[in-house]
Amino acid sequence: MEAAVGDYFAMLRQELAGIPYSKSAHNERLRSELNDRSKGSVEFKHQNISAVLLNQRLPYISGYQPLQNYQQLLEAAVLEFLAAEPQFYDALVAGPVLCPARPGTRPSDVGRLVEAPPDAAHGAPRGVAAVGRLSKTDFVRRDAENRRLGELGEEWVLEFEAQRLHDHHKRPDLAKRVEWSSRVLGDGLGYDIRSFNGDESPRLIEVKTTGLGKAFPFFVTANEVHVSARTADAYHLYRLFEFGTRPRLYMLVGALTGTCDLEPSQYRARVR
Repeated sequence: MEAAVGDYFAMLRQELAGIPYSKSAHNERLRSELNDRSKGSVEFKHQNISAVLLNQRLPYISGYQPLQNYQQLLEAAVLEFLAAEPQFYDALVAGPVLCPARPGTRPSDVGRLVEAPPDAAHGAPRGVAAVGRLSKTDFVRRDAENRRLGELGEEWVLEFEAQRLHDHHKRPDLAKRVEWSSRVLGDGLGYDIRSFNGDESPRLIEVKTTGLGKAFPFFVTANEVHVSARTADAYHLYRLFEFGTRPRLYMLVGALTGTCDLEPSQYRARVR
């Protein structure tokens, strides 16, 4: 267990620093230290470690999608590692994955860039609170407050939408009418981009961007929740992930109350 955890964090350190590494080489080297462990069993354990980190709202290895239903002993080993190395994430917070300066690629062949949303096995289980005690940084909030990252993601989706309408729907006329609404009209609309479906009906797109993996959570505002409910037939949330390396996205269509588990994160207060 400790060997698997140590090997996982060695890979994660390289990934967050933008240093290439080989998962296969790590897997082979780790199996040489263990007895009768298959390649698949080691990968399974690494996916479990990703799930432990996801449930703590901490960055995980994107190539090892979180797999829930792990042993408590594994969770204890992960938390012990982080307790022993409290600066692990802090030393990497300005790296190219956590703080991408540009998209890894521009959108092309748009059909291959869209994936299904995370399923229950690969997302955080219901009822897991955002702990955030193992790092000084709240990475979910950090994504939400990174205006440069948000703008880069919106610009990427603007280009994606134009290509989708032009190439997939054969509607170059609609592609020219895609609007970066949050820039033209300002924040507060509850969505970022006004686009179209192939039949010319509206598509209102809220973009959420991260350099991290597909299952990593994101913030939504109360206004976005309200607007998504009021315009459910048109509302789309585009979750753009692994932005600085190999950007892809998944789409949530309709009211956010129906597509997401929403956890209250703050309250507006005034003195009585």
